[in-house]
Amino acid sequence: MLKKRYGLAAVLTVVLAALAIVLPAAADNGAPKWKTWTFNASGQAFSGGVPASAPGGIATFAFPATPDTSFLLTDHGSYKGTLLGNLTGKTLSASVSDSGGPFTYYGQFDPSINPCPGVATVRLYFQTKSSGSFAYTDYWWSHAGSSALGTGSHTLIAPLTNLADWTDWNGQSAADPTYTSAFLAAVNNVTSVGLSFGGGCFFANGVGAPNGGTFTLSSFTAS
Repeated sequence: MLKKRYGLAAVLTVVLAALAIVLPAAADNGAPKWKTWTFNASGQAFSGGVPASAPGGIATFAFPATPDTSFLLTDHGSYKGTLLGNLTGKTLSASVSDSGGPFTYYGQFDPSINPCPGVATVRLYFQTKSSGSFAYTDYWWSHAGSSALGTGSHTLIAPLTNLADWTDWNGQSAADPTYTSAFLAAVNNVTSVGLSFGGGCFFANGVGAPNGGTFTLSSFTAS
């Protein structure tokens, strides 16, 4: 069970709920309204950053030395097609690449925080905005739509019709009848979409590159 997907579960319950409610618009800067989200020094809040535009693509950024960058997201759906709203029956796809490294993730060398061995990863992610308080089922990650960082260029693909591929903040599968309706409701009202960075047991616990490393998002579609 992946209940504590992020290690700092209690902190991120608050942080991710805040993102769903007040995710600010990124600057209109040529990296079409995308933003990186990186833990600040306290590890209790995110700082939003504006990535550079990628020639012929969308966005590029350098990872910090410490494993703190957790998301690359947009809450604007009009760039090269509709990325938000009702995505029922569609497939998320992203072309990504990295350079430099090695890439590390939060808790990688501390099994008391992150007991699962592994490598730093990037994966497809989306969220919705529920009408009430924070809900685990507002946040969904793909398993198949992921790749290891430090291995060059990849295309991440995740059909939203494949329920077994998606799990929520609490590690519950969309294929579980208890959570299927919540997943379908989230797909019907996507408010932010993009990528998350993590490793080991967790999907968005933060990635860094102590010797320097960059990440590029060349394309992102929902079709």
